[in-house]
Amino acid sequence: MPGKTRLALACLALFLVLFTLAVGKPGLPMTFKADEPAYYLMAQSLAHDQDLQCDLEDLGRLFDEYPYLATFNLILMTDDGWQTTFFGKPYIYSLVAAPLVGIFGANGMVALNMLLLMAMIWMGTTYLSRVNSAPLAALFSVGFFLLSTAFAYVFWLHPEIFNMAGVMGCLYFALHPVDPPEFVGGRFPVLRRTLARPGFRAALSAALMALAAYNKPMLAAVALGPLVSWALSRQWRSIVIFVATGLVIVALVSGLSVVLTGHPSAYLGVERMGVPVFDPSQMPVQPVHRPPAAEGQSTNSWYWLLRIPDINTSELRLNLGYFLWGRHTGLLPYLPFAALSLLLFLLHRGKTLVRWSILLSLVAVAAFFLIWIPFNWHGGGGFVGNRYFVNVYPAFLFLVTAISPTWLMGVTYAVGGLLLGPILFTPLGAPVPEPTLQAHVRNPPLRRFPLELTFRRKLPGYTGTVVSGLWIQGRRDVFKAKEDGLWIHGATPVELWVYSSEKLEGGFTLWVKSLARDNEVTLKFAGTTQTVVFTAEPPTESNQRVRFEPERPDRVLHDDLEGTIYAYRLLVETRTGFVPNAAKNAETKFPVNDFYLGTELQILGTDQNLARDLYRLEWGESLVPATAVAGQEFEILTRLKNSSGERWPSAGPTRVNLSYHWLGPDGETVFWEGQRTPLGSDLDSGGELEILQAITAPEAPGMYYLELDLVRERVAWFSERNDSNTLRSPLEILPAPATEDSPEP
Repeated sequence: MPGKTRLALACLALFLVLFTLAVGKPGLPMTFKADEPAYYLMAQSLAHDQDLQCDLEDLGRLFDEYPYLATFNLILMTDDGWQTTFFGKPYIYSLVAAPLVGIFGANGMVALNMLLLMAMIWMGTTYLSRVNSAPLAALFSVGFFLLSTAFAYVFWLHPEIFNMAGVMGCLYFALHPVDPPEFVGGRFPVLRRTLARPGFRAALSAALMALAAYNKPMLAAVALGPLVSWALSRQWRSIVIFVATGLVIVALVSGLSVVLTGHPSAYLGVERMGVPVFDPSQMPVQPVHRPPAAEGQSTNSWYWLLRIPDINTSELRLNLGYFLWGRHTGLLPYLPFAALSLLLFLLHRGKTLVRWSILLSLVAVAAFFLIWIPFNWHGGGGFVGNRYFVNVYPAFLFLVTAISPTWLMGVTYAVGGLLLGPILFTPLGAPVPEPTLQAHVRNPPLRRFPLELTFRRKLPGYTGTVVSGLWIQGRRDVFKAKEDGLWIHGATPVELWVYSSEKLEGGFTLWVKSLARDNEVTLKFAGTTQTVVFTAEPPTESNQRVRFEPERPDRVLHDDLEGTIYAYRLLVETRTGFVPNAAKNAETKFPVNDFYLGTELQILGTDQNLARDLYRLEWGESLVPATAVAGQEFEILTRLKNSSGERWPSAGPTRVNLSYHWLGPDGETVFWEGQRTPLGSDLDSGGELEILQAITAPEAPGMYYLELDLVRERVAWFSERNDSNTLRSPLEILPAPATEDSPEP
């Protein structure tokens, strides 16, 4: 490698490594994420106590560096009913990080990650320089690692970068032989001669792979490429050295784990749990007394590796698409240089059996996660991109021979800037409303990629609510749920997903409201677009009814527990908005101040739901008084029975409420919209109800008829569907008593 290229990479390494030491902890986020507490405290415990037992001293170190918020999900393990507590994650990454952590704290772990990332960039440059110029190889390698989610995981106190370095080192030392005369000619000749020996390189390759596979056994699949390479060239000695070294390293690492914890791995033969830590002065798990485990019984956390998976082909097909281009996890948006590497592999000669083997190993690892853990293939709680698959990402680089045409690399840099720029410049997460580690998906390029609906309730930054029997899901920062409606953020596209156990055949009706003046609401649902215009001056509440006729769902999901689920995408765009905080509009009763409200949606549901005949009832002996005072509220005891064949819903936008009308002596309507009295709970068919119903008397004295009625909100009054559904009683309204403020006659 020319001196100028080495200097450029060395300067980049100095800048990035020192940068990690200068970032204050805690920063963003203010506390740990995912499994970080266990890895960090293991490194601290190894550095200071030389053990893996969790005690109060460890918890004190936790709060010394992260004092502002409680720590959640500290993974612990025990084999004696929590009499003795150990950290419950594989320890090897923390052991390597312990010296730096002992000096620099959490920054030391981040610095180690950055050192490993720069080592991978260096190896990638050296490997690609065989058939490309050194500057071009360096440019590719830098983009390959920095314009990817690998850069985000540098700032995680997690073993992803450590595992990546193991995969990278395994392939580099196995597939990048050096020219001994040229390689030995520089400084440190003894070291150089040792590194040039094929046997030593095979041993080093195996050792690095074994360390990564100790954390995640499925990563051992990447060893297929080196083994095929040595088999084709009849280097049987290298194969023997590789296999033997790998077994020895696994045995040594497992043996040290037995010394430290009594078990060869944190995943074998132990009881594990994630616990919160609120107080450094007491252990988060207290000892319990249990009978000894039965013979043959095990709490092996790797049992799922050995089980036969139950394959849901429909879910697998969807997950495969999300794996390739999903909004949160996709290979293309989060690892664009992987796509470029695959394209260059297909374009050029050099499609050797070894490279096909590397590609096969990548496919095998992806298939393993998608098939064996379809509920968690993306990396579980807390992830950026695909947290599990990024471990084998470096293998894509070894598919590349010639980097030509070079403009493809320029295009990939541009794509990386569009999609990964926010991650590169805010790797710890952006300080945005409703912040998540995945806030970057809110940006225009990424939000055009498909949302991973198979995650549903596991999507970070999303929330959901049940309305009219439908599950509605949307982003927390732009979507708020209330009792009978949805508040939608103004002046921004808001994507909602409507989940139903049945197809929304026929019509699907929404009630659209706006408080903003001169507002325009555009709704896109199931391939149809409708626009509602509000021109009220000044801004007053107005609403319009919108009906869609969806032909087919956008996605069909098959869940083992919930059965078939039909998913429909609803995109809401408003031209402007309104801020309904308490200071500006006390009557809005909006629970969130300074939410820029674009529109309120009330989902009435399908035509089938709205057409349900629930308008039949029988009135019981309701106690209506003979007189009431003008303008005052009073109560009557109302008794009735649901004689329809349907349940009356007590919640949602089309709930059933008790109400009334005021009629004059001639039977003409004086006041139609009486105040509502909730049922209190759903009333099944045949159910009876006795309730105190609130009534407000008319302002003018005289003789009236009080007509008790029920209303299915936003659909119909019961009396409109069945004339016999009301209970009419005469009632005299008396003048209100005179007061000191009353005007003289």
